[in-house]
Amino acid sequence: MNREGKSLGHGPGDSLVGDLGPALGRELGIERKLARILLDLGNRPLMVIGPPGSGKTTIVTALGLMRLRLVGSSMTYVTHKPSDVVGAVTSIPTPWSCVRDNLFLILDSYEELSARPGITLLVSMAYRFRAYSSYVRYLRYLARNPRNAHALWLLGRMALLRGVVTDENNVGERGKVATVIVSRDVRGVYTVMTLVLNSMCRQDANDLLILDDVSILPMREEALLRVTRIVRGVTNVWMVMHSIGGLSIEELNIPTIITNHSGPAKSLSRLRDLLNQVRPGEALYMGVNDQLKVKIRDVVELRKRLLNEKQ
Repeated sequence: MNREGKSLGHGPGDSLVGDLGPALGRELGIERKLARILLDLGNRPLMVIGPPGSGKTTIVTALGLMRLRLVGSSMTYVTHKPSDVVGAVTSIPTPWSCVRDNLFLILDSYEELSARPGITLLVSMAYRFRAYSSYVRYLRYLARNPRNAHALWLLGRMALLRGVVTDENNVGERGKVATVIVSRDVRGVYTVMTLVLNSMCRQDANDLLILDDVSILPMREEALLRVTRIVRGVTNVWMVMHSIGGLSIEELNIPTIITNHSGPAKSLSRLRDLLNQVRPGEALYMGVNDQLKVKIRDVVELRKRLLNEKQ
C-alpha cells in the first residue's frame, strides 16, 4: 500500500509480512524495514551511494538476499574485492546476440572511439555476424594486410572479450547466489558493460545484477555517466557507487539509498537538510512512496543469517 492506501501492485516485498517467521526484537524490526524498502521498490532499479566503508555493500547484499528469498531466481554480485564475495565465484558469459548491436558501447567505455572513424566503421559491422567467432575471423582476415592497423587494433580488443562473450544463446542456469570478480583494468570495464547488456536482454528473467563500486574501474567519465543513465531504465540492476559526480539525487529519478553521504550529490540537492540527518552507521532509503532510515549494524546481523540460509 502507498500512503493513500492504494495498492502498488505485485512486488518482491508483497509476501514478506507473512514470511518473517518467529524473529523477535531488533531483528524483526530490521526485517520489516527492509521489507518495506522492497515493497516500495517493487520492480524498479536501485542506486546506493556513499563513501567507502559506510555500509553500502552490507545493505545492498542484504536486500538482494531477502529479495531472493521471496521471488527466487538468482542474484549476481559484481565486485573487484575478493573479500566481498557472496556465494560462489563464477563467470557469466553474455550471448553475442545481446552484444553485437551494442559493441560500440562496450569498447567506447574504456577509450573514446568517436574520433576514430576507421575503427568505428569496423565496430558498426559487428551486427552482420551471427557469431563472435565469425566476427573475429573476419578481423583476422583484414589484419593480414599490415596497412590495416584498425583491424589489428580491434582484433586485440576483441581478444579481451574471449570468455566474457559466448556464441551460445542459452548460457544455462545461474547459481542462486554468485559473485563475479572483475579486474581493475580494461577487461574489467568490458565485463561490467557486457553484464549490463546481458541484464537488458534478460529483464523478463527476474535475475538481479548488483554492480558494486564500478566507479573504481578505469572507465571514462562520460561512459560511467552513460552506464548510470542506462541502469536507470533496467529494472533488474542495482548499482552501488561512491558518488555520482555532478548529478543530484533528484536527477537520478530512481529509488536511492544514501549512507552518510557527502559531496555534490548532497550539496546540489534540494533535499540536503534531510540528507544531513544521515549519521555514520546509518542509511536512508528515499523511494517512490516511502522514506526510512536503518542502522547498518542491524543489517549486518540480518545479512549473516540470510547468508547462512543459502549455505
